[in-house]
Amino acid sequence: MRIVLLTALLYFSTIATAADNLPTAKDVSKKISVPTPVDTIPTETLKTVVSRNANADFDPNRVITPHMPITVRRESPAGKPTYQEAITYTFLLHSTKFASICRMADGRIAMVLTGWVGDHTADNRVCFLSFSDNEGRTWSQPVEFHRGLERPQPVHLGENRLMLLPMDDDGFLSFSNDAGKTWSPKEKFPRLPDGRITYHKGSVLVEKNVISAVFTAAVKPHGPTGWRAQSLVRQSRDGGKTWKDGYWFPPEWQTSEGSIVRAADGALVVSLRTAQPPNYPEFSDHWRRLTTTRSTDEGKTWTDHQVHFKYGKVHSDLIRLKDGRLLMTYAARMGEIDGHIYHGIEAVISDDHGKTWQWNKRFTLFRWAMHQTMHSPCSLQLKDGRILTLFLYHYGAQWSNDKANVPGRTLGITSAVIWTPQK
Repeated sequence: MRIVLLTALLYFSTIATAADNLPTAKDVSKKISVPTPVDTIPTETLKTVVSRNANADFDPNRVITPHMPITVRRESPAGKPTYQEAITYTFLLHSTKFASICRMADGRIAMVLTGWVGDHTADNRVCFLSFSDNEGRTWSQPVEFHRGLERPQPVHLGENRLMLLPMDDDGFLSFSNDAGKTWSPKEKFPRLPDGRITYHKGSVLVEKNVISAVFTAAVKPHGPTGWRAQSLVRQSRDGGKTWKDGYWFPPEWQTSEGSIVRAADGALVVSLRTAQPPNYPEFSDHWRRLTTTRSTDEGKTWTDHQVHFKYGKVHSDLIRLKDGRLLMTYAARMGEIDGHIYHGIEAVISDDHGKTWQWNKRFTLFRWAMHQTMHSPCSLQLKDGRILTLFLYHYGAQWSNDKANVPGRTLGITSAVIWTPQK
């Protein structure tokens, strides 16, 4: 060992001596003045918004990532899109999915979302409740209130009252009178008189004690695509305790889940998921599209029925803005930008109460190249007029090789975009 160490010392000594004998290069460049970007974020601020872990992991108590800029694109009838600088962040819960929001009477925003707290089994899928008291900029520590595969949606019923509406097959109802601190025992959502299950996904209309939502029920295959679903509007007139059977949409529309809103002119406006065209394949439900329609007689008849796109647009959400315009947010599982396929979240405005939609001015809020299962966007207008949009997308690392022996796993990611719906 002593011989090895001595040999090493002699070797490095020789290198150092050789380097000392080399001539030193001179700097003969002329001094020039060139504008250089200036780092302006103070060190103390950096410590609060970036990871101090060598692996770039955030503090485990942190709920969201720091706010970061994101570009939102808006199409133009002239063919020259415009862009705005928006804000985005991502939730740091494991495999976060199915975020849904509503505003409370005190101005806070309530959010329910799901995540995993262990291996991927039903018992480890957890529903969390969180609040934001600063317009979606930050969120309180998530509180677990239910375990299981259900996907409940929070609906504000006035004052401190909340209802959980099921967003999946045979889900449950539950109520809170103290802003989510305690909940009533779960009860199955009422089925139709013939025993069929109805399930829901999308925005809900609350007008005092009357709650209206679009539901879907299974039916026998029909139409040119063999469609197996039919949409209906179901209502509760006692604050969600009991639900009427409702009005069916025409079966030939071939629709399923959808959203509902009250337009400023008094009409009901809905957006619905719709079958793919008869001449298009259906490798999965990603190939479906959107329908919009209006009713001026509380759902007995429908007008302005339009089917939008040829493929790949699902999970629409409807809200009415303060200025009376309608905003529809939806998932573009098979979208197009400048002739290229992309996956993302889009939004479109109607300024005539849902009769027509400004598709040539639509917004692209988010883009994701890895996995096309864009999912369940929901939007809420903030006090300053901007829009908070939450949405689910997926990380799917399926490629592997024989030596790696790493099974593919698809994880959920939930992010937010805060953006401006310009006129």
